[in-house]
Amino acid sequence: MIEQWREAVRAVHGVESKYKRLVKAIAGDIESEELSAGTRLPPQRDVASELSISVQTVTNAYKELERQGLIRCEVGRGSFVAERVTEAMSSYMLDTAERSVVDFSIARIIHTPEHDAMWRKVCAALAAAEDQPWIRAFRPIAGFEHHRQAGIDWLATLGMPASIDTLLVTNGAAHGIFLALASLVGPGDTVLCESLTDHGVIGSANVLGFTLKGLEIDEYGLHPEHFEEMCDSERITALVCTPTLNNPTVALMPESRRRAIARIAERYGVYVIEDDVYGPLPAKPIPPISSLIPELSFYCTSMTKSVLAGLRVGYLTTPRRLALRVESVLRVSSWMATSPMAEVATRWINDGTAARLVQVQRDRLAKRQAALQQVLGDYLLGAHPHALSAWLRVPDHWQAERLVRELRNRDIAVTSPDPFLVRGADRPNAVRLCVGAEVSDNTYRDALETMRDVFEQFPQVHDFG
Repeated sequence: MIEQWREAVRAVHGVESKYKRLVKAIAGDIESEELSAGTRLPPQRDVASELSISVQTVTNAYKELERQGLIRCEVGRGSFVAERVTEAMSSYMLDTAERSVVDFSIARIIHTPEHDAMWRKVCAALAAAEDQPWIRAFRPIAGFEHHRQAGIDWLATLGMPASIDTLLVTNGAAHGIFLALASLVGPGDTVLCESLTDHGVIGSANVLGFTLKGLEIDEYGLHPEHFEEMCDSERITALVCTPTLNNPTVALMPESRRRAIARIAERYGVYVIEDDVYGPLPAKPIPPISSLIPELSFYCTSMTKSVLAGLRVGYLTTPRRLALRVESVLRVSSWMATSPMAEVATRWINDGTAARLVQVQRDRLAKRQAALQQVLGDYLLGAHPHALSAWLRVPDHWQAERLVRELRNRDIAVTSPDPFLVRGADRPNAVRLCVGAEVSDNTYRDALETMRDVFEQFPQVHDFG
């Protein structure tokens, strides 16, 4: 391995830099799996000595590999080959449904016959329409005006004012959050978030190359005091947060704390990127942080987690002075959101179907959350009657990863804290359980009973993973 790196560095000629050749050589070993995930790389000084190059050259190479998400550098421990994002995620959450498994690993809404009926109805209406501009759409990039107007109306129900010139239609909330980040930050920038955050934000940091740092959290979300401390001691570009039903902790931030965060962001000129994908679910919405500081905020929500799982339509509001920039990032990343889906969302917002399906979801979630409270209430760290998931304390005699494996052996899939954990944050001994598994209510309750039985048992002495 070292010999291959030495040859790569020796082959440098012209204006080519040694560190770039070293990056290419190490990346090649990682891609070919000669260096497998978790492998500890040689210390930088040792590599420099072996290759007869400067330590700074090796440091620059390691930094670039970390920026690309190929390795992770841990202070005091060394540098390690990172798991690929897709590979890591498939080990935490099932990518494909398995009929024999009760899948509590994916945050999804509970699908009902009413969803099917409403979908068939809107598809028939679309097919019968004489004029169908949404299937010919190539512009406007931000979305048809009537699609954006429907988005404005939908956001109004969530307490978020918006206007045509600052709202874009996106392919879901994850797309919207990425657009906001790509419009603001790059390598060298620091972005804050909850110490446990949606794995999409962590993936965005790997792709865009910014530094992501976690803030202290409690049952009500991130601590304003720690946010202010970080803003006062470092140059912070943005805060990404989920104040409503945080994933995975299900924390619901009170209005007083939202106002405190808005004041701090305004004082230090820090942009807030607010993920409100779960915002429609609580019966009484709390004013978004973005509604308090619209010129410093990006606000994003979507239909996927509240109306229909496959309706990947999102709405992103932007600060007025950045609207054109965000639209240009949308253009180069996906050109525009999928217009037929936006047309479905628009019709459902306008005729009340979207609101109706949200209420259906609240009713079904309340029943499943109540059953969860009855069976596993002793272990609940975070829950809400209208949340798609719950955050469960793992008993002291279990470790989260061993518990996840044991449940998987019993055909139950839950998620460990690892995909949500920001580097450097303390790892809680907890698991996420999503209540929207596509099983009958009886099967759902039986699975909860099995989980309680496993929680109360002690693990085997030999765990072969």
